[in-house]
Amino acid sequence: MCDQEWSFFSHDELKCQGTGECNMNYNFMNMLVNLRRTYNKPIVLTSAFRSEEHNNNIGGSKGSAHVQGKAVDIAIDRGEAYKLLKLALEIGFTGIGISQKGQGRFLHLDTLDDETLRPTIWSY
Repeated sequence: MCDQEWSFFSHDELKCQGTGECNMNYNFMNMLVNLRRTYNKPIVLTSAFRSEEHNNNIGGSKGSAHVQGKAVDIAIDRGEAYKLLKLALEIGFTGIGISQKGQGRFLHLDTLDDETLRPTIWSY
């Protein structure tokens, strides 16, 4: 189980899809709840916390913010992706990954603590 209940987000959304473990970072989650409250629409998470093992199994990047509980992937596209991205930047998310082509469009948001790697933005 997650150590804490979070407004707008369930344990099932936040847990590792491989192990069921849930270890989301407290400060990250406060920012995510703030983003959801400000956006004022549901946010559908497709990935949140990942165990090291699961991250490796799915080909996630080494040192992934997901493993630290400081990242989520959000299913969203087109104009809504733009609106959410704008709010995410205003709130202070510093890692932004964008996949906005084909099926499975999403935004990755994180707050990885590494001044040499953040802030940054990339596309998939």
